[in-house]
Parts: sequence; C-alpha cells; structure tokens
Amino acid sequence: MKLKYKSNKSKEKSVVAIERIKRRHFEQNWHYHDEHELIYYLRGKGSRVVGDNLSEFEMGDLVLVGAGLPHLWKNSEEVEKDGLEAVVIKFDTSHPAFNLLSMFEFSRIKQLLSESQRGVKFNDKAVAQVNNLLVSISDADVAMQFILLLQILNILAEQTEIELLASPEFSLPANNSEEYRLNRIIDFLSGNYNSPLTLEDISDEAAMTPNSLCRFFKTRTNKTIFQFLNEYRIGKACELLINGDKSISDVCFDTGFNSLTSFNRVFKELKQVTPRDFKRKYQVLNSSIGLQTFSA
Repeated sequence: MKLKYKSNKSKEKSVVAIERIKRRHFEQNWHYHDEHELIYYLRGKGSRVVGDNLSEFEMGDLVLVGAGLPHLWKNSEEVEKDGLEAVVIKFDTSHPAFNLLSMFEFSRIKQLLSESQRGVKFNDKAVAQVNNLLVSISDADVAMQFILLLQILNILAEQTEIELLASPEFSLPANNSEEYRLNRIIDFLSGNYNSPLTLEDISDEAAMTPNSLCRFFKTRTNKTIFQFLNEYRIGKACELLINGDKSISDVCFDTGFNSLTSFNRVFKELKQVTPRDFKRKYQVLNSSIGLQTFSA
C-alpha cells in the first residue's frame, strides 16, 4: 500500500473528469491527488482505506474523497472473476467554474467539500436519490456533466446522516522524506500482516529506534502501529470470512494472529460482533440475495 501522488491534469484542464470503469481490479496503491473524487460502486466488494480508516465496501458504496486525502479501494480476490464496476467522478475546485461556490446559495455544497477532507460515506437513502444521476452522468455532454455534478452535490449536501471516515487528527507527512518513510512502514505492515511482527522487526525496517518509530507513526496517523496493523489484519479476516471457505481458526492464523483468544477479542473490539456471528451474517445474506445485481 504505497502512497503515491496522482496527477489528473492535462493541457486543457476540464471541469469534471468522469469514468465508468469496468475491470477485474482497481488501484493497488494508496494514493492522493489534487481533485475531489466521488466514487460509486455498481458492482464489487472488498476493502477501502480512506486516510486512517480501514473498512469494507460493497455494491452501492458511495464515498466522496477530498483533495489530497490518501485513499485506496482494493477488491476481494473472489471479485476478480466477475470484475468491478464503478462510476468515478473527479473535479478540481480550483477551476474557475467552481468560483460560484463562494455564493451563499452554494454554502451547503461548500460545507460538504470541507467535510470530504475526512472522506464522506453516504447511506442507502442518499444513494437512492442520486443513483440515476450518477449512472447517466458519464453519457452527458461536458456542459451537462458539470450541471449534473452540481445537482448531485446539492442532494448529497442535504443529507443529515453521513459517516466521516478518516479521524479528525489524520494528517499527511510534512515532507517527501517523511512521506517516503511512512510509505515504507505501511508497505511493510501490509506486506507482512500475516507474519508474527514485533516492534523490533518494524523499527529495523524503518531504520528507527522503537520509541522514535512509535512517536513518528502516531503523530502522522493518530494510531499506534499495532492499532493500524490489527485493523488491517481484521479487514483481511473479514474478507476471508465473507468468502466463507475457511474456518475461523484458519482465518485467525492466516491473518497473523497467534491465538484464537486474541483474534476474537480484537475482532469484537473493532467490529462489535464475534467472527462467528460476522461469518453467519454474511452467509445468511448471501443465501437470501444470491448474486443479484445492484439496481442501476
């Protein structure tokens, strides 16, 4: 999960860049860019990282990511067979067209864009209200795309029940050297989560003393290293449990935990349910809805 800067700018800077993407998998790197991004999943499921928030996504997932906020959507392995489909809308509010947001009439949208610096997840009610607009926007002409985007943002700005994803204290590295070091730590954790890592292992990889490493990581992510590692491990465990083809014991040890007791405790702390209940819930859900396609 290496943090990368992605530029979407071209010589002729467009107001809105829209893609309806269909492929087996999406980005493999934690990345950020100058544009805001609204991403709507029509098909697929997996893990989502927005800032310091790690959670699962599924069909119907709609999230607004603010400019400069690192993020990653990573599909579960089973989805690669059928592929993913999403509408991705990117827009740079530094474009002169967005000067209208300074008007009082657009104050709610301006507030929503401010909240998006933590990442905003919308509920099913909001998704239902903008579904048709999101599906049709990619086929509209350039002028209409901008109009439709404002309409979508206006509807979303009216929502009173939203989920802010990244913690208020989450911050990016202050310079390239620190960014590289944080990348290296996160890459090491995500690449070795299924091994019994110690603080010494991680500090050796980062070329830092254990105390310096702990301070550095906590300052920049508002999490301890082992909080982050446990969240990553539990995210992977959820993916394996949803797939349903492994026992809870196998999932425990495949995700780097050294005992079922520890696995069950951490899982319940983070998900508010036991691994067994989590697995049962998705088994019931899968049997009831099958492979129905999200209504678009």
